[in-house]
Amino acid sequence: MMPENGDALLQNYSHYLNPTLTPPDSLSSIALDRIHDAIYLVDRNLRIKYVNEKACKLMGYSPHALMQLSFAVIDHELQDDDVTALWWKLTMRPEGITFTSQHAPSRGELISVQVSSSHYLHGGETHALCVVRDVREVKQKEAVQQLREKQFRALVENSPDMIARFDLALRCVYVNPPVLKWFEGREQEIYHRQLTEAVPHNETGMALLRLVSQSMASGNEAEGELTLTQGSRRRILHVRSVPEFNLHGELESVLTVGRDITAIRLAEEELREAHQQLRLLARNQETQREAERKHLAHEIHDELGQHLTSLRVGLSLIRMQSPEAGEALHQQVENLMQLVDSTIQVVRDVSTRLRPNMLNLGLVPALEWLRDEFNKHNTTRCIFIPPQGKALRLSDECVTAAFRVVQESLTNVQRHAKASSVYIFVKQDGDKLRIDVVDNGKGFDMQNVRPNAWGLPGMVERAAMLNGEVRIDSRPGEGTRVQLSFPHRPRSLSRALFNKIDK
Repeated sequence: MMPENGDALLQNYSHYLNPTLTPPDSLSSIALDRIHDAIYLVDRNLRIKYVNEKACKLMGYSPHALMQLSFAVIDHELQDDDVTALWWKLTMRPEGITFTSQHAPSRGELISVQVSSSHYLHGGETHALCVVRDVREVKQKEAVQQLREKQFRALVENSPDMIARFDLALRCVYVNPPVLKWFEGREQEIYHRQLTEAVPHNETGMALLRLVSQSMASGNEAEGELTLTQGSRRRILHVRSVPEFNLHGELESVLTVGRDITAIRLAEEELREAHQQLRLLARNQETQREAERKHLAHEIHDELGQHLTSLRVGLSLIRMQSPEAGEALHQQVENLMQLVDSTIQVVRDVSTRLRPNMLNLGLVPALEWLRDEFNKHNTTRCIFIPPQGKALRLSDECVTAAFRVVQESLTNVQRHAKASSVYIFVKQDGDKLRIDVVDNGKGFDMQNVRPNAWGLPGMVERAAMLNGEVRIDSRPGEGTRVQLSFPHRPRSLSRALFNKIDK
């Protein structure tokens, strides 16, 4: 900005002008040509006694031609004698005068300028020293800013978002209709009040104050969520705080925009609740399935196995009690005994596939059995590293779920990995149990899993049932790691939720 008084003006330019310089020839030798503003030295009759190079370029005249003109030709407002008299009177004041005007160049449209004039004694006569700044660019920027402000107003006045603007003193200088509607039009409670006084001193008010202060201090955007409560009304806002700068790049205000996301958060909450219900139902179903498997395995192994064993004993007795029956009958009895033996083995295999008996002994024996079975039927070597320290005490639910995850992992190694070895690590990590299944196979791209591959999602879901998680890490050519972790004692199912679901 230009100096607002003559003293400041002379302070800026006095080292260029020397009152002892008299003719224009002497004046032209000073360093005023280095100044970016136009300089005029004008006498009482508006005759131009001196101009610098900037003035000549701005007006399109040569120095000689410009000094032949009256200053009133440059500034048309001074063609009025009353205006000229007033201008001269104000210029002669100690503080001088600064005003905006339009100067007429040799050709083209008028130029918007800012003129700062003050009295200056030269050669024993009083002159007006005029410093003229071209403000066309500033005017254009101001026009653009005004247009943007108009567009801004048109936008925010019709926006459903809650929008407010705060100055650097944290005073509210603007709010849009949704804000007034929320506060029931009580503008006196909003406008020109400092944010520290206007907002309630609760969590919501302090959060808004922090957002605005953060943007003001850093000059960057800040965002967060606020909950507004008024009576029975409750709204959740996503608030973005945006710093605003003037034409000179200086921070002048902070704009806050609050978007109502209440419906989104309610929908998310309902979705989370529905997902939790599905998870609990799946967990309950899996528990029932395992219980049914356990029951069936017990029935097949004990009941059917016992009947088959009795049948074999009976056939053996028949063979011993009829030595004279002949070779043909003996052979038939032998064949039936072999068939019974095969059936007994089938029964044992089916029972084991339904639920290995080793699960009743705990996780470590079950995994040792799983390792032995894997090594028995595969060329890939399986190594089991049990946990150190005291024995694990896990619920039947935890043992079964962990066993199934490891079993599915080994099945994937058998079918897809083409590995030479696979390791099973079991380790206690604080209050959690961690199981890693690591192979040195071909690995796979995590982004290109077949959509109908249910093994991996099944492992993730089993872990979630135990309030744990499964992490799968694999890259082509680098093998695969499946990591299961869950609390030693997962939380029990919510009976209240199941009662709600049953209803």
